[in-house]
Amino acid sequence: MKTRREIGPVGTGARVLVGLFALYIASGSTFPFEPDEAVIGLVALPGLAVALGLLARRYTHRPIRFTGPLGIALNLTVMVALFANPYTSGGAAIFYGTTMLIAAWRGQAGCEGTVISNWILGRNDQIGCPIFEPLDVLDAHLRRRATIADAP
Repeated sequence: MKTRREIGPVGTGARVLVGLFALYIASGSTFPFEPDEAVIGLVALPGLAVALGLLARRYTHRPIRFTGPLGIALNLTVMVALFANPYTSGGAAIFYGTTMLIAAWRGQAGCEGTVISNWILGRNDQIGCPIFEPLDVLDAHLRRRATIADAP
């Protein structure tokens, strides 16, 4: 099943660059990743994201939209808490780096924190994303301009 890409070249490129950088940071001086970091980044955090998606689906079949200033603030709070904690920082970098690459590959707009749960559950939940939301808006604007320029 082919789906339409929601992001253009700006959002795709940014997600690839930031995702690779996050994975580079996570690897530190060791590659492959430390086992505990890999479990956090590739099992625990994706599992938590899917569990939250299942919880959302239990209460509504519509996509959750927690964007805007409050959604961005909550997302930043979670990210800072994960990256500031030495026990979760490596796993968080693996999780976010991996999900950014998946979002770029799938062409999915919005925050990388919802990419895996949206993919597995077939949803399109969104939370505020301080980095990529402005780039997604720019991509949409460029796409509209290109469509208008192509019109006869």
